[in-house]
Amino acid sequence: MISPTKSHAGTIASIAEISRETADLPHIENEHIRIASILEQSLNEIYLFDTQTLRFEYVNKCAQRNLGYSMDMLRMMTPMDIKPDFDEVSLRIMADPLLRGEKEVLIFRTVHLRADGTSYPVEVHLQLFEQSGWLGFLAMVLDIAVRCRAEAALRESEAWFRTIVNTIPQLAWIAAADGSRSWYNQRWYDYTGTTPQEMIGHGWQKVHDPHMLPKVIRSWKDSTAAEHAFDMEFPLRGADGQFRIFLTRAEPLKNSEGHVVQWFGTNMDVNEQRLRERAHRETEQQLQVVTENMGEGLVISDFTGQLLQWNPAALKMYGISAATDVLLQIKNLTRMYELSTIQGIVVPIDEWPLTRVLRGEHLHDLELRVRRFDEDWERILSYSGAVSHYGNGQGLAFLTIQDITERKNVEEALRDAKINLEWEVSERTGQLLAKSKELENFCYSVSHDLRAPLRGIDGYSRLLLEDYYEQFDEEGRSFLKNVRAATNHMTDLIKDLLAYSRLERRETSTKPIELSSFVSDLLDRCHTDSKNVCLTVEVGNFHVSVDSEGLTIALRNLIDNAIKFSKYSPAPTIEIRAQVAGNRCIFSIRDNGIGFDMRFYDKIFEIFQRLHRAKEYPGTGIGLAMVQKAMERMGGRVWAESQLGAGAIFYLELPLSSEVPTITDRIQR
Repeated sequence: MISPTKSHAGTIASIAEISRETADLPHIENEHIRIASILEQSLNEIYLFDTQTLRFEYVNKCAQRNLGYSMDMLRMMTPMDIKPDFDEVSLRIMADPLLRGEKEVLIFRTVHLRADGTSYPVEVHLQLFEQSGWLGFLAMVLDIAVRCRAEAALRESEAWFRTIVNTIPQLAWIAAADGSRSWYNQRWYDYTGTTPQEMIGHGWQKVHDPHMLPKVIRSWKDSTAAEHAFDMEFPLRGADGQFRIFLTRAEPLKNSEGHVVQWFGTNMDVNEQRLRERAHRETEQQLQVVTENMGEGLVISDFTGQLLQWNPAALKMYGISAATDVLLQIKNLTRMYELSTIQGIVVPIDEWPLTRVLRGEHLHDLELRVRRFDEDWERILSYSGAVSHYGNGQGLAFLTIQDITERKNVEEALRDAKINLEWEVSERTGQLLAKSKELENFCYSVSHDLRAPLRGIDGYSRLLLEDYYEQFDEEGRSFLKNVRAATNHMTDLIKDLLAYSRLERRETSTKPIELSSFVSDLLDRCHTDSKNVCLTVEVGNFHVSVDSEGLTIALRNLIDNAIKFSKYSPAPTIEIRAQVAGNRCIFSIRDNGIGFDMRFYDKIFEIFQRLHRAKEYPGTGIGLAMVQKAMERMGGRVWAESQLGAGAIFYLELPLSSEVPTITDRIQR
């Protein structure tokens, strides 16, 4: 394609030469007319204007038409009137190299302003013109509106192309016919962190894995030599230094003669996809290893009943040597096996486990007997299974199998042993109940029979002291007092034993009670020893679910103990509190008495166990045992904390009630 600039410069030079020849030979009038006719008919605009005044001396018809001015009007105008980009100073500065002879031609672009105010782009070729001592500027002007539109369209097309290739998610590039790359889209630079200078020619090799690069180069050279499409996967290094796998494709762009002029290539990031595929393959291999080594049998079928897979455990349970022997329709297995219930009822094929799963049932631990015809054996197998769906309504039926033959045999043996044990337990329980009844009767008889002589001893000893007091010396009187004290202690002991026995035998009646009023009523009934005690009670009005009589026994014993063991304190103090902890109530009774050594904690709730001398702190040693027994029977518990000489605190844990007692319950209580 010939350059327009070069052509126009030649034309201007030719016109100037002809003009000079015309000036030198004014007598050749025909030649002058011919040249003038050419200038007038030229499709380019031609201007001649004075270098001093800058006024137009000549403007051809084409220019007059384009501008919309007559020649008379143009003679009064200068180039600044039609070139809004210039003023006189800027025009003279631009034309100065022509006047000094530094340049022969000036070529530049500007716009011409028409008479109607519109404008159009032009390309100006400006040079000096000299004739008979007159010096002017000759301007050959081309209307380049069409060219500008074409260039704008080309720029727009290029911008559109660049926008597209910079928008696509792939890395994109263009290579020359020899394979050297000449252009990359922005995503290439963003990913690789490189610059255009680094990527010139074969710079793309810098971002390749060195171990993979020789293979890539060979493949690329083979494609460019054969002019065939390039298609390959390989890793590319990113700006962070990490490699990611890309699927690279390049297509040859050929001219009309079928020769490759360029290559257009893209690199698509498939790293995540390949990693997923690799993970999927690894998962499949892991699942294969699991199914082959799992203890449970696994059978997989499609929706038609075609058996697709048996794992080794399933094959072993069914006595099969190779999976290929049973990869068939489930109905064909009826010639090899019979299934029946545990009771021995034969199960038809329509009720076989896999058939039921294929109907949509979810099986869990279905136990059946399996008998093989040709080997004459029977096993008990447990089946579980379901259908698992995946895309577009497809799915598989899974059946897991456990051989429970040995377990069922053990269960049968245990069942027989249990029946025998239950019979023995029943016999033994009857014997124990009979012994318990005998013991209860004995306890009652002993306590009843012991009371009569005790009353006699107490009565006669009292009479001796009253009627024969003066006849005894001091030692005799002391002996009688000791007899009476022992008799009273024995009476109290028998009474507490009977109470403990009744507590063990009595029926518990659990009901909700309002704790604050219950404690208040109980304290009102306490003996007068509590008058000298500083008593603090902090019990909320919440409800507990207890046996009221059992709770009365427990609280009365604990309060009596607190009063008894703090009576020698300078200021006896007892604190009774209750608070909620979750769904339980924690009830506490604290005193500032003598306390006890925690080393003997295990003994304090045992019957007849005492940690202090009876002379100083009388009692039978049964009270705390009754507290523990009462708490056990109502579903609570008791525990204590103490330091010797620093008092003790006893805790009761009681279940909270979700019900509010009725008026009848309050009246009965």
